Amino acid sequence: SKNSAGSPGTGPPPPRGSSSHISNEGWIKLIFLQQLITSVSIGGIYALLAVGYALIYSVFDFTNFAFGAVMMVSAFAGYFTQLGLGTVPALITAVAAGVLLSVLTELTAYRPMRKKSASRLFLMISAMGVNIFVTNLFLCLFGANLRTLPTGFASDTISIEGVQIGTVDMFALIASLISLLLWLFLYKTRAGITVRASAIDTATAGLMGINVNRVSLIVFVISGITAGIAGLFFGMKYTVYPAMGSISTKAFIASVIGGLGSLPGAVLGGFILGVLETLVSGYISATYRDLFSFLAMILVLMFMPNGLMGKGSQDKL
Repeated sequence: SKNSAGSPGTGPPPPRGSSSHISNEGWIKLIFLQQLITSVSIGGIYALLAVGYALIYSVFDFTNFAFGAVMMVSAFAGYFTQLGLGTVPALITAVAAGVLLSVLTELTAYRPMRKKSASRLFLMISAMGVNIFVTNLFLCLFGANLRTLPTGFASDTISIEGVQIGTVDMFALIASLISLLLWLFLYKTRAGITVRASAIDTATAGLMGINVNRVSLIVFVISGITAGIAGLFFGMKYTVYPAMGSISTKAFIASVIGGLGSLPGAVLGGFILGVLETLVSGYISATYRDLFSFLAMILVLMFMPNGLMGKGSQDKL
């Protein structure tokens, strides 16, 4: 059965016929390793979402709080597709839904306000409104029931020395590390250079001939892709439901810990938060999981205001 997000693991089952050969110390190590494997999966999901947060913040200096709704819609799109077509089409549909909603949000909620030079605060309020509207719309349409994605490769596991590694865990890790390839896009392509220039100063970039609206679409397409992948992986490992977008708050914390505006920092922050939450849940109590997450963010901001890998406003990405 699927555990709730961040719930403590129960440790690997003893190998048949070999339980007498494993000492108490060995079991402790196995359980600890199993906790780390669990943390990799949720950390990979946090990292994917945090990259989207970091990218949008770098260019427009505001946090896209509609990100949770994009993730949720992607998960539902993948869920209904996988029921009839399988996992690969589900992934394609989830990414397409994430990109579509992300771009639609930019065109309808953000761009008109940017053209009027609205305050970044109003942009964030607009993002919250989009998130609340979409979440409640899906709640009315589909109800609050938890939906489980059909079993398939998502339920497969690989056993290495008694440690169970889920297929979804491995794919989440690979996907989150692939997001670092955005560095190649940002530094080796013409479009990437325009994104970096806009991250330094959007107004000046526009005066220099850069199409800021095109840059905006590029950024929101990328963030939609990361949200779509994260949404489907989250639904595979746990469940799909209208309020699942609330997990994006944790991704925001991860982005802050790693350093808003830093893509490697976003990935690092996601894995740090995943490990922290899993170990707290496993060895202390799941009740204190959120407490430690916010405490970690506060401590990082106290001693490193720009995050672990954050940079100054003139040197982003």
